[in-house]
Amino acid sequence: MLALTRYYLALLGHSQRYLPALLAYLALCVILYADPHSPPLPLFGVSAGGLLVVSCWLTIALLDIEDPVQRLVTLSHARQWRRMIVGAILTVFACSVVLTVLTEVWSAVKSVRFQPSALGVGLLAHLACALLGIAIALPCSRLLVSRIGWTVLAAVIALFVVLLAKIPLVHPLLHALTDDEPVAGPLVLAVVTSAVMLVTSSLVVTRLAQRRT
Repeated sequence: MLALTRYYLALLGHSQRYLPALLAYLALCVILYADPHSPPLPLFGVSAGGLLVVSCWLTIALLDIEDPVQRLVTLSHARQWRRMIVGAILTVFACSVVLTVLTEVWSAVKSVRFQPSALGVGLLAHLACALLGIAIALPCSRLLVSRIGWTVLAAVIALFVVLLAKIPLVHPLLHALTDDEPVAGPLVLAVVTSAVMLVTSSLVVTRLAQRRT
């Protein structure tokens, strides 16, 4: 699994398809954390929502790099669709963890008041959004959707619904963070539902990908 993850990291890095999402996220953080007197939780709510989009982008970009023939070669080495998909998930999640840590450190350095509890909430919020972004991207990728236009349309609609519709995923958490409301309940809900969505999405995509081959 580690070899497969390293392969995917090298593949993503060589393709440079991560650059638009990375630059957009860094630009968002520069704007958000420019004021050292701003409360951290509302800012974490916005950057966590941004990371949801970034993790979705990275997952689709990674899974769409290989053409069908290259994917079959990778599958022959991985031996199972499940291992391939888990390897891709671990790759994007590792990238999301790096971006989360950078965001947390940036916030702590720029803020005039160090708040460990807020950093803990921000860490879990970002990781929950990253998990959900990956879960959304898996069924929208080339594994199931052959045309990039349909992939983009499906991902945009799913992200729009998740971020703006009042469904019990990460929306309650982001709303609580940005409106300075109690976050304990929405945070637990977001972490649990994001993990469940990712497991469900990976199992469904694995089964459907197996049937297509």
